[in-house]
Amino acid sequence: MNYPLHHVSLLTGDAAATVTFYTQQLGLRLVKQTVNQENWRMPHLFFGDALGTPGSVVTFFVIDHLGPRYDGTSFMDTLALATPTGSAAFWQQRLGGLMVRDPNGVTVTLVETPAHTQAPVENEIPAANQISGLAGSALRVPDPKATRQFFAQLLALPAFGGDLQLGPDTIAITASQVQTKHRFGRGSIDHIALAVTDADQLTVLANRTEAAGGQIEKRADRGWFESLYVKEPGGNRIEFATTVPGFTLDEPAATLGTTLGLPPFLEPHRADIADGVPQLPLLPVHA
Repeated sequence: MNYPLHHVSLLTGDAAATVTFYTQQLGLRLVKQTVNQENWRMPHLFFGDALGTPGSVVTFFVIDHLGPRYDGTSFMDTLALATPTGSAAFWQQRLGGLMVRDPNGVTVTLVETPAHTQAPVENEIPAANQISGLAGSALRVPDPKATRQFFAQLLALPAFGGDLQLGPDTIAITASQVQTKHRFGRGSIDHIALAVTDADQLTVLANRTEAAGGQIEKRADRGWFESLYVKEPGGNRIEFATTVPGFTLDEPAATLGTTLGLPPFLEPHRADIADGVPQLPLLPVHA
């Protein structure tokens, strides 16, 4: 079975700058304005293609007054985004390069990747050039061999050296260069999520996790998808998420991301949640 990227979740202290960068510069759509389901006072913003298709989504937890990150022995960094074949010149002209930094200090690299599909966003960027999904990220770990063995056993893959290849997506696995504890801050990646077909597959992965050398954190129904969170031997958080029912569960496709989005099980708490995040929904950002 293939386990392509589902989404990548990061931290930001500046919602407005992050929305401007990902929507106005990169051309993604803000598809969901919601909250951290473990902390209703923390906004959680989702960006992606027009439908928030799994594999296209980048999310940010918004934490006021968030300090800088300090990378240590185990952390995740970089965000590679797929663009259609032949689009490099367009992005070179638009961004001034194919590797840029977002407002949080995250290195964002655009990679021509013919295998991706997309639901085009209605904006000034021609559909033939639009970002079509995620292409990769990176794990920095104290023992790359142990992390590779974990993924090989968990995902039932042949033993491998080097990077974890998930169809067209790549997760680099390299040795960390420092021996201090990682401190989360602006631009930190909280977790990388891989896609699964259904909840039964989450059960299979949960049953394999500890034998593979990992740790189960929790299983949770997020409404738009069901999730299993595990930690690989280096301590980085990996999520497995189902591809359904998707972000139109609570908002029509035409108006995705324009209201405070809540899955059905949080709807009875809407008033309390809204009181905790008066800044949501954010107003549209215009170029």
